[in-house]
Amino acid sequence: MSKKIKEKKQKKEKAEKKERHNPIRVIKNLWFMLQFVFKYTPGYAVITVVEALGRGASHVIGILFTKYIFDAIEAGTEFGEVLFWILLVTGYNAAFELFNKWRYDVFVPRVKLTLHETIQTELYKKARELDQSCYDDPEFYNDFIWAIRESDGRVAHIVECFSIMINRVTSSAAVLGLLASMDWVVTLILIASVILGFVVKSILNKIGYKHSVEANPIWRKLGYFRRVFYMPDYAKELRCGGIAEHLQNEYKETNKQIIACSKKYNKKYLVCWIFSDLLVYLLPSVGITSYLVVRYITDATLSLGSFSASISASQKLYYTLDDIGNYINKFHEHSLYIEKVKTFMQYEPKIKGKETEVPAFESLTVKNLDFVYPFTKDEKKTLQGLNLEIKKGEKVAFVGYNGAGKTTLIKLLMRLYDTTNGEILYNGRNITDFDPEKYREHIGAVFQDYKVFAATVAENVMGGEYTDADEEAVMSALRAASFDEKLKQLPNGIQSQLTTEFSKEGVGLSGGESQKIAIARVFARPFELIIMDEPSSALDPIAEYELNQSILKNAEGKTVIFISHRLSTTRMADKIYMFDGGEIVERGSHDELMAQNGKYAEMYRVQAKKYQTAS
Repeated sequence: MSKKIKEKKQKKEKAEKKERHNPIRVIKNLWFMLQFVFKYTPGYAVITVVEALGRGASHVIGILFTKYIFDAIEAGTEFGEVLFWILLVTGYNAAFELFNKWRYDVFVPRVKLTLHETIQTELYKKARELDQSCYDDPEFYNDFIWAIRESDGRVAHIVECFSIMINRVTSSAAVLGLLASMDWVVTLILIASVILGFVVKSILNKIGYKHSVEANPIWRKLGYFRRVFYMPDYAKELRCGGIAEHLQNEYKETNKQIIACSKKYNKKYLVCWIFSDLLVYLLPSVGITSYLVVRYITDATLSLGSFSASISASQKLYYTLDDIGNYINKFHEHSLYIEKVKTFMQYEPKIKGKETEVPAFESLTVKNLDFVYPFTKDEKKTLQGLNLEIKKGEKVAFVGYNGAGKTTLIKLLMRLYDTTNGEILYNGRNITDFDPEKYREHIGAVFQDYKVFAATVAENVMGGEYTDADEEAVMSALRAASFDEKLKQLPNGIQSQLTTEFSKEGVGLSGGESQKIAIARVFARPFELIIMDEPSSALDPIAEYELNQSILKNAEGKTVIFISHRLSTTRMADKIYMFDGGEIVERGSHDELMAQNGKYAEMYRVQAKKYQTAS
């Protein structure tokens, strides 16, 4: 990187950093999050303001009450009058504390649950809109995880901060007026101390944010190791071989990184806190108290009540003014985190299209297609120069060794990514014209990394909500996937819960059985184009043969794309495409490719020899 480019980059980063600290931007960010409160829990804002004003009033009442009591003692006021004010103040404080108890123990927990549910629902909905490429970008993915983790808790925290801020501002204004009327020197000392404190805390918040940014990817890595050791998906592998020990060593090394990161910032924290405690807390407190004691001794006009109230007011005013500085800084800190949530929530998908009316499938054409995965360092083409056509009703197979580009092409056909160059035509029209969700409604896919969810068999097959009206569709799909024999063994049939994640009665399936559930999904709905990426990888040869025959029978009249390393599966295809190094190197029927005696024929003979040797 040249010096000029580097300086330009640093200048841009400096400008962006300055913009993030802009007060107007901070206010906009806070408003962005508070809109969730007004939208989902409007009563929260009202109760918060009532609590803040009530607590502010109690601070002022406390100071005035202190002055009254000492002045009453000094003036010899009648006990009955004093008792009346004691009972009145006690009654107010008791009523306020009861209200506050209800607020914290009943109202706020309920509100937080509502916010959690509604905000997380919005976030999950947004997550579904993310382009697949977002998961390839480590920086975006880190911020995405951060946003999910921070969002609803951050909203509640902001509201509580506003509550305290309102309280501090109202009580400070009142106390400031009282204190200024008794001693303006103390007021000036306090304001100067608070300004100094605000500056120190601004520095602390910036350090804290940098610490969080640097530590976040390390914490995510630690989270991965922790997750691996308790998730059932990894249990078998952890007990075989040496991966568990390797991961434990990686965990220890990552822990050292988080400790080193903390040490790096702890030194800066320590310096700031020492400076803050000495100049912002200790000296003003001792100085003001000493000044008031000297004045009380030397100034006969200062009553005992005024002296006591000044001490109380100065302490309260200091802490309230200091808290205003704290919470201004906290709002700034919140704003920095909200930037992450906003980036996620305001993300506009790049994979999009306008037309929602997608016609019935007739053909799929790939023209001069090149593709490079986003965020790859070398920008090497995964696919290059692809040309092919698939017509309605055809059975097509993509074959080739691992890494040849078969699954990548499937992702492009489903428009999980867009092509780098070239185009994919659906019925002669570019698939970028169509709304992605509406386009995908015509395609049923079984991925090689399929997942079975903690839901019933029926819900897994339907890929979502199940009603009684779907029963025949589910049963038919399970028969097509050769799962009907296993279904008879399940305690509650299609209502049986899969996995033991949330139910002791949950059913754990083998790899082959789980794969059949995934295959059943493509037969449960009227998909016109079916894509099967390694549909029989978890099955033995006999089960594979039976499944293939069932798929052919139930997919009659439909278009099917197979990806398989087992060429016994691909023999039934009308056309086979042989992939190698991201290119299509051969095409034709099984017999045609065998006659060509090329890569496909070589691959087939090697596999056939293995089957003969095994038998």
